[in-house]
Amino acid sequence: MAITRRNFLRRSAITAVGLSFASPLLQTSAFGSLRQGRGGSKLNLSNKVIVAVNLFGGNDGMNTVIPLNQYARYYQLRPTIHIPTDRALVLQNAPDYAFNPGMTALHALYGQGKVAVINGVGAPPDAYGLFDHEASQYMFQSSDITGSASATVPSGWIGRYLDHVQEGIVTAGVNLGGGELLLRGIDREALSIGSIDQFQVQPGFDGEARKAAYNDIMAIPAAAGGVAERNRMLRESAIEQSAIVRERTAGYEPSVEYPADNYLGDSLRQCTQLLTADLGVRALAVGYDGYDTHASQEDGRNDTQLGYHSVLMRDVSDAIGAFQADLVGHGIAQDVILLVFSEFGRRPEENNDAGTDHGYGSVGFVVGETVHGGVYGEYPNLNEDRLVLDGNVDVTTDFRSVYSEVLAEFIGTDPVPVLGGTFPALGFL
Repeated sequence: MAITRRNFLRRSAITAVGLSFASPLLQTSAFGSLRQGRGGSKLNLSNKVIVAVNLFGGNDGMNTVIPLNQYARYYQLRPTIHIPTDRALVLQNAPDYAFNPGMTALHALYGQGKVAVINGVGAPPDAYGLFDHEASQYMFQSSDITGSASATVPSGWIGRYLDHVQEGIVTAGVNLGGGELLLRGIDREALSIGSIDQFQVQPGFDGEARKAAYNDIMAIPAAAGGVAERNRMLRESAIEQSAIVRERTAGYEPSVEYPADNYLGDSLRQCTQLLTADLGVRALAVGYDGYDTHASQEDGRNDTQLGYHSVLMRDVSDAIGAFQADLVGHGIAQDVILLVFSEFGRRPEENNDAGTDHGYGSVGFVVGETVHGGVYGEYPNLNEDRLVLDGNVDVTTDFRSVYSEVLAEFIGTDPVPVLGGTFPALGFL
C-alpha cells in the first residue's frame, strides 16, 4: 500500500501548527554549532531560500532517468514497465540518459541549464533502517543515518541551519506538507500549515460563538513553563502569524498559469505567494505522494497515454516548471533553489505485479537559476555482479553531499556543523 501524505503526517505527529520560539525541549548533541560572535548571536547569512520537494513512497529512479547506455539490461530487468526509447526525452549534451516522457517541463528547464540531475542518490549501506519508509524519511529529513536521535526530539538539517538565521516577520521555515522534521531546528520549530487560506481559526455556521469560546479557553491560566502554557503560547502566536500571513499575501498574483488539478503545483504556488510577501521565510517544504509503486506501475499506458508513474512524474515536472517561471516573473528566481528527493529508490527488476519493490539508490534533482545544469554522480551499474544488498542498484552519491553543496555554495555557510561531517562536492553549484 502506498504511504500517503496524510498517514505519514499522522504517524509523525505533525497535525498541529508549530510555531517558532526558543524551546528547551529540543536538545541534541549530534551536530555542531553555527553560532558566531559574542553571545551566540543569530546570523543574517543571506536572503537565499531552499525549497524541498519530498516525493513520499520511494520514487523509481530508473524510470525517472532512463539509462540509455544500459538499455538492453534495463529492458531485460523491466520487460513490462520499461520506458520505450521512442518516448524517452534524451538529455541535451548527455545522450546516455533520458527523462521520463511525462517530464517535458523539467526537460525544457534542463535544456536551459537550470537542472542538475544527481544520479545514484541514497544513504550509505550501514545506515539505519534502509528500505523502511519512516526510517528513510527520518534520514533524509534529519541527515542522521544512525537513528540515534529517534528516541528524543530530533531536528532537521534545514532546521539546524534556520536556527541561526535572523527571523523576519514570521518564522523562517514553513512546511506545506513536505516534512515538518526537515525544517525543525534545535532552538526553533517550523510553521506547518495546510494552506494559506485555511491558516486561521476555522469558524462554522456559529462562527462568532466559536471564536468567543476559543478566546475563553485561551484565557485560562496555566502553570508557567508547563505544557499547557507552551501550547497556549503556540496558539497565540499562530493567530498573530496567520493574520500577518494572510494580509501580506493577499495581493499576490501568479505571473504564469499553474497546472490545474495538481496538488504539488498548488503547494509551490503558495510557496511563491509566501516568498513574494517578503515575510522572512528562508525555507519551505512541500510533498507529493503515490510513489510506493508495488503494482501496476505503468497502468493505463498505451501508444498515446502515459502510465501511472509517468503521470506522477508529469505532475511533478509541470509543477516545477510553473514554479520556476513564476519565480522569474516576480524577479526572485536568483534567490531560490529547489531540491527534489525521495526516501529510497525501487528494485531494478520488476515484480510479478508489474510494479517495483523497495530499493536502494535513486535519483535527485536540484533546480534553479544558479545551478550548473548537467548530470552529476555515477549512474548505478545494472549488471548482476554490480547489484548490492540482495539485488539492488547501488548508491553512488551520498545524499548529504547534495545538502552540503547547497549549504556551502548557495547559502554560503559551513555545512559541517549542520551535517556533522564533510562530504564530497559534486560541482552543480
